[in-house]
Amino acid sequence: MKEGRLWRLLKILRLVSSGTHLKAGEIAEELGVSRRTFHRDREVLERVGIPIVFDGSGYTLVGPIFLPAVHLRWDEGLALLVTLRAALHSGGTPFSESLRGAMEKIESGIPPSVKGEIQDAVRGINVETRPVVDMSEHGDTFDALWTACRDNEAMDIRYWGRSDSAPETREVEPLAIFHRWRAWYLVAHCRVRDDLRTFRIDRVVDWNRTGERFVPPKNFDLDAFLSEAWLVERGQVHDVEIAFTGLAARLVTELRWHPSQEVRKEGPDRVIASFQTGGLNEVAEWVLSFGGDARVIAPLELSDMVRETASSILSAHQEA
Repeated sequence: MKEGRLWRLLKILRLVSSGTHLKAGEIAEELGVSRRTFHRDREVLERVGIPIVFDGSGYTLVGPIFLPAVHLRWDEGLALLVTLRAALHSGGTPFSESLRGAMEKIESGIPPSVKGEIQDAVRGINVETRPVVDMSEHGDTFDALWTACRDNEAMDIRYWGRSDSAPETREVEPLAIFHRWRAWYLVAHCRVRDDLRTFRIDRVVDWNRTGERFVPPKNFDLDAFLSEAWLVERGQVHDVEIAFTGLAARLVTELRWHPSQEVRKEGPDRVIASFQTGGLNEVAEWVLSFGGDARVIAPLELSDMVRETASSILSAHQEA
């Protein structure tokens, strides 16, 4: 994965504020760039008011960093407050304290003449974010995993997978964190399985930072990795075709369910949706949610999954 300038600027700030007093060559090596690129990035930071100086032993940050004041329009303040409150009320974010602080600062900066109007508007808008995993008890785990991703540091974790009878110990090389639908996930190279794996963060029951640095794969791209899943589950990528009729035909066209989605109409109330994706178990659950208005055309493996699950549902609900 090729890191962009924003990533480099953030990492420079972390390195120079750590008190290690690294020299230009050492910082450039940490970033995987040339000294010239580091100095260009340093000049960018200085131009926005974040001076980084060489104190004789290495580079260091001069003073604390504060973001400059931002002047928001009425609609911008409303949009931010609605979004922040939705995130806080869901319980599904590990950034609760930071979000609460940001919300208080935004509210304190609203002129009294319009504060009441905005607060009334916020109360009249509700964003439903449930069901989600409550991350209030997993903030330390999230922070540790994110730090390991940022620092390319290997970790030992005890993980209780969905189908495991008990937690298992995994040696992992954390690469990225993402949120999908209900929960936060870690993407890491699992040394036990020797493969890229996805771990739901709230299922990490214990962890240990090893201090060992690893070199992340240059070809890793989070977007490409996620494109091989329907939601979270990955697997062999299939060409999926599903026919939808009736109300389902309209519902399917209203949303973009997957980045690879293509939909073609075959009549007033029939469409064919096609995708290139793995995670067929998750696709099967999605198809079943439409009942008899969805029929799998391909692949046969997905059709068999849907048929077997539908049969077991019917059997479970038959009268004795």
